This record gives sequence, C-alpha cells and structure tokens, in this order.
Amino acid sequence: MIRLEDIWRTFVMGEQTLHALKAVTETIPAGEHVAIIGPSGSGKSTLLNILGCLDKPSRGQYFFDDRAVEALDPDELAQLRLNEIGFIFQSFHLVPRLDATANVELPMILAGVARKERLERAREAL
Repeated sequence: MIRLEDIWRTFVMGEQTLHALKAVTETIPAGEHVAIIGPSGSGKSTLLNILGCLDKPSRGQYFFDDRAVEALDPDELAQLRLNEIGFIFQSFHLVPRLDATANVELPMILAGVARKERLERAREAL
C-alpha cells in the first residue's frame, strides 16, 4: 500500500519558489491500478519521482507498506526500488552494448534471479 500525507515538493529558482506539488494526500491499496494524468507542468513526473524513491518531498510523509520512506537508509531505499517498485522511464535508459533480452534481464541479475529464470522471464516479457 502507498500512503501520501500532505506531500509538497517545492523548488527554489533564484528568488522564485515553484510548488510542483501542494498538499497531496492519497492512499493506494496494494494491487490497485492508478493512472496519473494532467497537463504538462502539473506535477506528474515530480509525484512519480517521489513514489519511485528517486526524489524526496519538501514536506509531508510517504509510507510504503506502512514504512515511512523518509526513515529508510540508502541501502533500504535501494532494496525497496529493486524489489518493490517498477519504474519505466519516458526516456528509457538501455545499456547500448546489450541486446533487448540482456537489458530486460539486467534488473533481475541485481535481484539475484537465476539465469534460466531470467532468460525465460525476459523472453516472455519481450
């Protein structure tokens, strides 16, 4: 489950303050599918970066499975991203020297998935 409580993300640019997110409060139960839509500049990417633990809110609290994300150390955050969060970037970041199958297998290597299972899962996904 994902729970956001009064999430703000503010950027200071010179003397200007930009509020990319203002007081976002939401609960997303485990297994629920959610679409985040809105016009350009409405904070979608900022919100997704916070949900994916790639950025931190300026204020408010983010809970993932009842764990306060702000309290996680860097290793715990890395494990959360590796094992619990799937993130597909708009501008994908493939390793150029690897073929498509090897690129799909790469996160599974980091997760310790056996070679045979990685290959089967990658081929099925492709």
